[in-house]
This record gives sequence, C-alpha cells and structure tokens, in this order.
Amino acid sequence: MLMGLVFSSCSNSDEEVSEVQASEEPLMQRILQGTFTYSERGKTMHVLKAGEMTRIEGGSAKSPEDLVEVRKGMELFIDGDESDHEAYLQAQWASLDEKQLRLVAEHEVILSNRKGDILETEYLVWAEDSNRVWTNRPVTITSDQGILFGEGLESDGRFENYEVIRPKGEIILEGSEKFN
Repeated sequence: MLMGLVFSSCSNSDEEVSEVQASEEPLMQRILQGTFTYSERGKTMHVLKAGEMTRIEGGSAKSPEDLVEVRKGMELFIDGDESDHEAYLQAQWASLDEKQLRLVAEHEVILSNRKGDILETEYLVWAEDSNRVWTNRPVTITSDQGILFGEGLESDGRFENYEVIRPKGEIILEGSEKFN
C-alpha cells in the first residue's frame, strides 16, 4: 500500500506540466560572428554570416516558432557560397524565419546580382519559398545602364529580373547616343 501511495504521488497531470512549461523562460541562443550554411542534398544553397545572432525558441514541439534576429551586420550569399553565388545581400539588422527561409533586412540594405546591378534601400524582404524579393520603400539601383530611383521593387530571388515601382532616373537605352 505504501508503494502504491508513492507511485501515485509521482505523476503530474498534463495541465500541471503545461503550467510549468508556460512559466519557464524560452530558451535563447546567442552567437557572435557566426557563419551558417544552408544546404540541400549536400549542395550549398545559401550562406549567412552574422555579426550577432539571437535565437529565441518558442511554440511547441509540433509547431516551433523560433524567432531569429541578426544584429551588428549580416551578409547572405544567395544560391551558392562566399566564392560562387548568384546574389549577395547585406544589411545592419535582419529577422529570419529559418523554417520558411524568409528574411526581412533593414538599415543600409544592399543587394547585388551577378551582372553587377546594385540595389540600395532601407527595408527588403527576401523569400526563398516564393523566390521573391520586394520592398515598398525608396530604392536606388545602379547598373551599367545608369542610376534608377523608385518607390519600391519586386524581383525574383536572385535580383536578375526586377520591376521598379514608380521609377525615375536616367537610363541609356541600347543603340541610342547621348547628346551633349
């Protein structure tokens, strides 16, 4: 009878366990000067370099909702590694959804492609899941054809085919001559 009493007093209800888990602080990781390689089937897809990365684990085992924040500068090498990539993104701050591979970059954002086109803005979303890059903030694009300004941008994930929203600027059209 004493053994039965001991064993029955050692169990916790699901409700009691949930209350304890809810009161605990979420787990947090902080990494300084980290490099993270994202790969599929052994092939490097993207490399993220972060000055300071903080990951706060949340959600549940069935539905994790980790919050990842990058501060003190970040670099993302898109579709490749540091030496061979299709596009390059840098910013001072970013938040990252690693499950969806969606990154929101802010402050001194620069995105460049393999052709040498350079986008500058203060806010940009890069989403691998939809192969899109976009912003609704002012943009400056420098290319071998000139400088273009706009009020936003829609692009593919590699910044190869893009549309500037409300563009203005000077572009040299192929076959035309510049008159002085």
